Parts: sequence; C-alpha cells; structure tokens
Amino acid sequence: MAAPTIQPLEAPLPVLPDSPLIFGPKKLDRLGLTMAVDLGGEDVVLSVSRETRMPRASVVVTTAARYIIRTAKTGEKLETLAIHGTVNDPTLHPEFRAIATNLRDLRNKWFAKAKLVLVTDNPNFDNGDVRATLSVFDRIVVRLEAGTAKTYAAITGRKSANYNTFVGQLPVSEKLTIQARFYKGEVDNTADAEVKAWVKKLGELKPREVYLLNPEAKPTNKKLKPATKARIIEIGKELTEKTGIQAVILSTASVLG
Repeated sequence: MAAPTIQPLEAPLPVLPDSPLIFGPKKLDRLGLTMAVDLGGEDVVLSVSRETRMPRASVVVTTAARYIIRTAKTGEKLETLAIHGTVNDPTLHPEFRAIATNLRDLRNKWFAKAKLVLVTDNPNFDNGDVRATLSVFDRIVVRLEAGTAKTYAAITGRKSANYNTFVGQLPVSEKLTIQARFYKGEVDNTADAEVKAWVKKLGELKPREVYLLNPEAKPTNKKLKPATKARIIEIGKELTEKTGIQAVILSTASVLG
C-alpha cells in the first residue's frame, strides 16, 4: 500500500501587537471595512523630533504595511484606507506627502479597489505641499461648522480673515465630504442666520456628502453644549431643501466612530 501523502502545513499568520497608529480593520456605516492610520495620536514612541510629537514616517509606513499585508492574507476585503489624527491634525505632519504617497502605493498593491481617504478636522491647507498632496486621495473628509468668518474664528482659533481662503482651498466637490457638529454656548453655530450662511456655503461647495455628527456627544470644550437632536434634524432638512444635498446624521463623534 502506498504511503499517505503528507500535506505541508501552512505557516500561521503572525499575530501583530496592538499599535496606537492603527485603527481597525473595522466595519463602519459610511466607509465599509476600514483601516485608519493615526498621524496625530498621543502615544508616540519614535517621534519626528522633540518639538514635533508625531510618529516618524518610516515607523508609520512600516507599521501600516504590516497590518495591510496581514489583512490581505486573511482574505478580508478592505474598502477604505484612511489617514487621520486623534489629537493633532494629520496635515500638520512634516512628512505628510511621503506618508500619503506610500500608503497610496500600499493600497494599490494590496487593495486596489479600496478608497484612500483623508479625515481632517483642522487642515493645514495654507501649506502648498499639503494642498498638492490632496490629489493622492480619493475622498477628503473636512470639518466645516461655520457659515461666517466670525464663527470660523471662534471655532478654530484662526483669524476671521482666513475663512474665505480656507474655503477656497477645499478640494473639488467629487472628493469632498463635510463633517459638522452644532453647539451652543461660548460659540453658537445653531442660530438661524449662521445656519443659513452655512447652508449657502455648502450649496456653493457641492460636497458629495454631508455628515452631521452625533448631537448627543459632549464637546471637549465644557463651555459648549450640543444642540438638540431636533435642531440637528431641522438643519439637515434645511440643507436638503435649499441645496438638494442629503445630510446623514451619524450616531458617532466622527466618520471613524
């Protein structure tokens, strides 16, 4: 009797330790199966410098590559690869372009159908290199909660004169998604005139989507309180009636949860 054929055992995939740089893969309502790379977190082991507490590009890309490759080998179909920052905005990273282009190349190799997405709360669009890098992304999710220069300055801490420049630097409509929260207190962006101006601005920008963030989430600024869900629904209806843009009310504090 012939000896049985012994099938070689496949080597198990390596177990990767949890990394503060990597979120997911996780199924999200709007983005599908998502992996996000955090360029602006608090837990930085190897930072760019003593002054710039953001992870080195080499560490970011190497870590992301390990997670992306492992996800591909498990057979999961990543739908979104995102760049974001939990504390500092990702666009402030001095090597933002290098990181974005490397992640694009990794996406192209392992998950060609996945969207490369930038999620930014306070973008550094004044930097020409950052603006040029926007072309790398398929989608750009920007936080815009002000319809007037005065409110923009109050929310962001920037000069009111920068408002029109900032809005003019936003990417073209087919890439652009807007996120917004509404609150009252030290800053009030729920007033009728402010909402009207915000709706008008979005009508000019024509973003592909608008997310109204969880109205029940408490702002980090204790001098602010969230608008009621009823008011958020009213704002969403006004946006749709005036512009035709459908607003989606998220149950989370951002598109990434």
